[in-house]
Amino acid sequence: MSLGIVLLIFLIGLSVIGTFNNKIFVSPWFLGVSGLLTLNLLGCTAERTRRLWRKDSSIPAVLQTEGQYRSLTLPQCSPDRAVQAAMGELKGLGFKVKVRPSDSGHLITGQKNSWGTMGSPLLHLALVLIIVGSVVGGLWGHRGYYEVEVPGTLKLTQDGFPFDLQVKKFNVETYQDGSPKQYTSWLEVLTNNRPVIQRAISVNHPLNYQGVKVYQTSYGYILQGAVRDGQHSFDFKVQEGQRIFIGGPTKLELEVQWPRYLVYSEGVPYTMGIAQLNEAVKLLNAEIVFTNRIPYTGLQVKTDPGLPIIWLGFILLLVGLVLSLYMRPNTIWVLLAARAEGTAIRLAAAHRVRGQEEAAQLMQKLGGIIPEECSLNT
Repeated sequence: MSLGIVLLIFLIGLSVIGTFNNKIFVSPWFLGVSGLLTLNLLGCTAERTRRLWRKDSSIPAVLQTEGQYRSLTLPQCSPDRAVQAAMGELKGLGFKVKVRPSDSGHLITGQKNSWGTMGSPLLHLALVLIIVGSVVGGLWGHRGYYEVEVPGTLKLTQDGFPFDLQVKKFNVETYQDGSPKQYTSWLEVLTNNRPVIQRAISVNHPLNYQGVKVYQTSYGYILQGAVRDGQHSFDFKVQEGQRIFIGGPTKLELEVQWPRYLVYSEGVPYTMGIAQLNEAVKLLNAEIVFTNRIPYTGLQVKTDPGLPIIWLGFILLLVGLVLSLYMRPNTIWVLLAARAEGTAIRLAAAHRVRGQEEAAQLMQKLGGIIPEECSLNT
């Protein structure tokens, strides 16, 4: 288990690095450590499960080690009557009881919350599923970020996704101070160029279709325009906040945050101003005109085949925690043997706290009730 802890710490360290570089999750280091940790957890789970289901016919060691069991002798009481009395008292304390003969007499096993013993194997199995799901998602999952003009078409099938998207319209809700409150894209799913469904997506409300999720992540605007001078002209598109090279002997660059614009010369701010659409701006020997402002929507598209495995792992993790924390298993063993003076009893419990309390209750009941109710002559 110490090896598993070391591997887990190493895997956590790689995951932290992966927050800055997603490629780490498909690196040989990550896959190798994940594989070793998975094998370690599977081996530990198999061993624990084998011990749980193993039918051991021997007398538990706690009943054979001085100082670990309680002892009592019931004078003038037959073993059969003592067995019936002990079984009745254990059932009264909520235990499921089994009795079998042993070399020393009769061994009674009382179990309570036996499902709690599955807590540890389930926790190990849950970690295995989470690791496997993460590896499956890293190896066979697919994701991409796209900025689509509105209206416009996104050819996702070219990147291996099962459908394309048509962006019908886009809307931004704002607060009174002008800051964005929510932004929404209206999408149409296309299969073989035929519309299938229409959905509106917004932040935290993605489209989920055929195992592919489409998230609304950002938005912005694109400025279309033209640069004209006496010798040549060209059209351009530039996102607001980004620069575009427009040429000239001083290496002019244009940055637009419409209606404001800023011109750089050799990387240094040169001039700035405000321009409306279709308004000509004189710049040295050239003329710049902004002809259109088009919104675009930023979409995060991804598919993760390992996600169902991860969810199953988290469900098992929750079940395992509940079983381990709230269904603490307890076992009480009672060994009864015939002696000349009566029936000798050895009693031990598996649970260190609750088991000892219930063992003390059982000893008190056996010592107080049985002598009055059973004797060799009855």
